[in-house]
Amino acid sequence: MKRLLSRAIPEHEWPVWSLPLIVLLGFFLSGVVVYFVYFGPGLRDLQGVSYSPTQDPARVRVEVGGTLFAVPAHFTRNRQTRSRRELSHAELHALLPDLQPWQPDLAKAFSRSDKDASLIVINLRAGKRNFPEARVFEALYKPYLKGAGAVRKDGLQGFNFQPNSPYANKQIFRALPAGSKEEREKAPLFICDTKQHPSPSCESRFDIGNTAQASFVFKRTHLSDWENIDTRIKDMIRSARASARTQN
Repeated sequence: MKRLLSRAIPEHEWPVWSLPLIVLLGFFLSGVVVYFVYFGPGLRDLQGVSYSPTQDPARVRVEVGGTLFAVPAHFTRNRQTRSRRELSHAELHALLPDLQPWQPDLAKAFSRSDKDASLIVINLRAGKRNFPEARVFEALYKPYLKGAGAVRKDGLQGFNFQPNSPYANKQIFRALPAGSKEEREKAPLFICDTKQHPSPSCESRFDIGNTAQASFVFKRTHLSDWENIDTRIKDMIRSARASARTQN
């Protein structure tokens, strides 16, 4: 070995074991890189934002934009939401119609994304719109509407958007509830994909206090159950905020 290596390495650069050690170290590091690229956790896993549900019902502290929540862990979609840190965005999930939390035997239902899926995803974000839904409708959406709205049997009034608007291929539905002026102004809005979409979804949002906002997304096939969905989501958020105030 010494005779062979001496032809490539001057005598004063010994010990000779340094060369094979460097080669072995190179092979080892290459193997580590290959493992992490193909088999190891990705960046989203390391950040805790990849999909990672749990069946643990214990409440976890979630702070979004300075607003505190105590959410049962089995409603959370990733480890970051369960990290007990202050977040700008937290993601929750449940199954319609009664907001059933994640369980192992329901994993397939939670992973469905077809047009009949029962999954509803709730996002909590820092920020506030500062306007009730009625003013948002008048200022943001009404200028892009096409034609008069049609009132449905489920208490929603639906509108089409102009084809050249930012909301092309969408429809908007607003609730027409009776009640006080404040209740009418806060009546929910739903922005939905048109029925031509292969798996149309609907989204609604509302403010939470002064520093946070909630939005929820579900499949359009459940739109006729909008009142039950809206009520349950808001009750869930109110319960999470009330529980946070009682936690130490």
